[in-house]
Amino acid sequence: MKFSNPANLFLLAISASQVATARPSKTYTEMYRPQFHFSPAKNWMNDPNGLVYDDGTYHLYFQYNPGGTTWGAMSWGHASSRDLTHWTEHPVALQARGFPDNITEMFFSGTVVIDEHNTSGFGRRGKTPWIAMYTSYYPIEQVLPSGKHIRKDQQAQSIAYSLDKGMTWTTYDAENPVIAEPPARYQDQVLEFRDPSVFWHDATHRWIAVVSLAKLHKILIYTSHDLKHWDLASEFGPANAVGGVWECPSIFPLSLDGSSDVKWVLMLGLNPGGPPGTVGSGTQYIVGNFDGTTFTADTDSIHDGGAPEGSVIFEDFEGEKTFAERGWTATGDLTNASPAKGTLAGQNPVTGFLGEQLLNTFLNGDATTGTLSSTPFEISHKYINFLVGGGSNTNETAIRLKVDGRTVHTSAGSNSEGLTWQSWDVTAVEGKEGVIEISDNATGGWGHINVDQISFSNMRATNNVANWLDWGPDFYAALGFNGLPRDQRTVIAWMNNWQYGGVIPTDPWRSAMTIPRHLALKTIDGKAALVQEPAGKWKALTRGGRVFTFRRVDGGIRELGRLGKTLQIELTFARDKSSTFGIAVAANRDYTSETRVGYDFSTQEVFIDRTRSGNVSFDNTFASVYRAPLSVGADGTVSLRVFVDWSSVEVFGGEGEATITSQIFPEKDAVYGRLFSTGGSTNDVKLRVKEVDSAWR
Repeated sequence: MKFSNPANLFLLAISASQVATARPSKTYTEMYRPQFHFSPAKNWMNDPNGLVYDDGTYHLYFQYNPGGTTWGAMSWGHASSRDLTHWTEHPVALQARGFPDNITEMFFSGTVVIDEHNTSGFGRRGKTPWIAMYTSYYPIEQVLPSGKHIRKDQQAQSIAYSLDKGMTWTTYDAENPVIAEPPARYQDQVLEFRDPSVFWHDATHRWIAVVSLAKLHKILIYTSHDLKHWDLASEFGPANAVGGVWECPSIFPLSLDGSSDVKWVLMLGLNPGGPPGTVGSGTQYIVGNFDGTTFTADTDSIHDGGAPEGSVIFEDFEGEKTFAERGWTATGDLTNASPAKGTLAGQNPVTGFLGEQLLNTFLNGDATTGTLSSTPFEISHKYINFLVGGGSNTNETAIRLKVDGRTVHTSAGSNSEGLTWQSWDVTAVEGKEGVIEISDNATGGWGHINVDQISFSNMRATNNVANWLDWGPDFYAALGFNGLPRDQRTVIAWMNNWQYGGVIPTDPWRSAMTIPRHLALKTIDGKAALVQEPAGKWKALTRGGRVFTFRRVDGGIRELGRLGKTLQIELTFARDKSSTFGIAVAANRDYTSETRVGYDFSTQEVFIDRTRSGNVSFDNTFASVYRAPLSVGADGTVSLRVFVDWSSVEVFGGEGEATITSQIFPEKDAVYGRLFSTGGSTNDVKLRVKEVDSAWR
């Protein structure tokens, strides 16, 4: 369709002659400025948008506030790269209409496709049109140039096109929004209808758009022949994690194990309700099939979570009895205490417990101290499972298993009121007599512990209410590049969290993107799972390198000295008697500030501990420990790949089936590192450390 009235077109951004490279702010050397992750020179950034690859160049659009370092005036920023490592920032691509003083439309998240066959009709003089489909957010009631009446705060789906490879854009004002409202049965969701993801479906020769009904945990699937007129084809959801709104959905195909068997992956942002142990946002995925109209999930990709069927309950803390009347030996302030109701006076509800009661030592605030010891019992199953929350210090707020008077397993919370499942593998002491001890020796912040539903079974309990793409707190709104071959699926995520994103201590910018990651689909433990590996030209940035080899690291610390601030680390090791092993990075000279990356052999989890990572004062949930399940390799070793930047740590475990992404804000002299082995020695340690040069210089 051609327009007869040019006045109906709204040309955003700037002309091609004005496009110029944005100069790095202070050569990108401000405190906490990422050196090999993309961040804008200044102002606020959140979700990646419109990722597209064309003619050797990767284009990254992103949610951007051109007027400040907090969320607002949502526009599309723009950057490009030839290698996914070095980025050039361009002027704003789609700027909030009426910015700064009279905003009538903001440009929320969406995608970009290259309309190679000009199905839209926007192409001219042989120029291939690029089409951006995005959510228009209208802060005021109005009648648009298209004649459509829009309500205050309405969210609707609109398009724009570019004829100069994404440098300038023209909105389709004659007809926008092209999907004005959700279906009639969901009319009450018109304020929560967003984030279209568009792709071409070869088998049906149609465009597909996936749009979220955020609060209903549904995605709507639309089809189109021209990107202008859309028909509703089907819907999917709710499923798996629904602790917050669903946002930023996308569907894409991947070969399973590199074979001809192609599966489809639905990727979803969730806020709040992210991975267990985190607060705020996260990204989940579901594997299934897509026939051009309907997405159908694989049964083994849908989760319920919790304790295994047939578990034997040892203690659930229900009923009116005190701890002593239940057979527990109590000391200190717990001597005459009883289990707590799920919601305690003076504090927030405790989440994740089962039934009406749980053990919570927050009785006299965090001043309460004491211990509880169970009656002895025979260890008759392979696993002891339980829910735990509260403080993360295993020396002070912990649940322990003791056998013959010796502690053989210890667990704690993650500085969160939320309880998550943890499991101890007790096959080595099966048949022996054990005692469970729960202790609170801490006062002050997070000086309490929550425990519920201690049970025995021959299978691990699981927190898997979802398949998490990343188990850390700072991986959200992940999106893949259109324009790449199917099995070169490459994604980027927003490296921040809605829990504290607006107050992280950075200036004059706020937020960065993760390392770009290649996705593959592999069969792990009998089902299809996503694995990730870093993408980009890393060899161009890494230099030097130190190799450390230790046949044995005894319990305690092994100093490594000065390592640097930007690091690529490869670490492999095997268990001897240790309970945890890992590396402390981004540490100051006396290690009063450090970030620990390691592996817990008792729970088979990789973890990042940022409780003492530097500045954690801006949010009371930030200082926490984050965990991801990771089995020991077939050869008996654990492999970790760690990337440390000036304000982040990203961990890839095993083949990339377990990843954790975490921001940190370390002290200025945080360049030291050391190995740690707790509970005994660790064998066959191999460590390679390379410094990573700045991508901005």
